[in-house]
Amino acid sequence: MEEEILAYPDNIEIDGDRADEDQFWRIQRIHRVLGYAQALADLDNNEDFYKKIKSLYDYKGSITAIWVYEPSLKEKEYLQKAWESIVTNYEGNPIEHELES
Repeated sequence: MEEEILAYPDNIEIDGDRADEDQFWRIQRIHRVLGYAQALADLDNNEDFYKKIKSLYDYKGSITAIWVYEPSLKEKEYLQKAWESIVTNYEGNPIEHELES
């Protein structure tokens, strides 16, 4: 399954990889992380959160967030809190944050 799935405003790219049979599950998990993190941003009236994210990638239980603009510590916390939630089957790995090059 080699298709890239786009979601959310501004076309945040999401993808997941481990084995073909669980790629779809990983992509669904990223959708849950994004939704949860955006809800936290909404509670803080942070209207720019999703505009800063270029992509999220789940590779073997580790998520990499690529940012278009430098995220605040709070914005990184939104993603980490969502990732650690029961809705993700958290695997204990911190999110890696990178700026788009």
